[in-house]
Amino acid sequence: MKKIFETNRLILRELSQNDVDGLFELFSNHEAMRYLPGTKSRNEVVQWLALAFESYQTMNFGPLAVILKRSNEFLGYCGLYRQKDVDGKDEIEILYGLIRRYWGMGYATEAAIGFYQYGKAELKISSFISLIAPGNLRSMKVAKSVGMKFEKEIQMWGNQYHMYSII
Repeated sequence: MKKIFETNRLILRELSQNDVDGLFELFSNHEAMRYLPGTKSRNEVVQWLALAFESYQTMNFGPLAVILKRSNEFLGYCGLYRQKDVDGKDEIEILYGLIRRYWGMGYATEAAIGFYQYGKAELKISSFISLIAPGNLRSMKVAKSVGMKFEKEIQMWGNQYHMYSII
């Protein structure tokens, strides 16, 4: 498992098959998935993980495991992902999702800011978005903490999203 970077409290490393249980805890929680298309079965988590591995190979980035430095606990994921055809063009999205018991501690914000800085400095990416379901105030707060601004409402995957962006 390759470590990509660290923040004050977190290690961000490539996901591995060993993270399936933690990802399943996240993706099977109804409250954590409230603003996403729905919960995932263990098999769907394995498929999601395969997409992350594919992104590492094709894009040289993807969602990473968020690990708490002091305890080595798996908190969830955060990372960059290329979203195709977002209102007519491909965009790099900052994604984040944490296991419910780790909400409200600033970890998602810390990881997302870290990814913005890493993407700009190391990957030379010029702009980033986050697609956030209307009503998902926690994710909107994280996006704003990164410095993102609401840009527009768009339709993706048959749902309405608020697109936040930063250059």
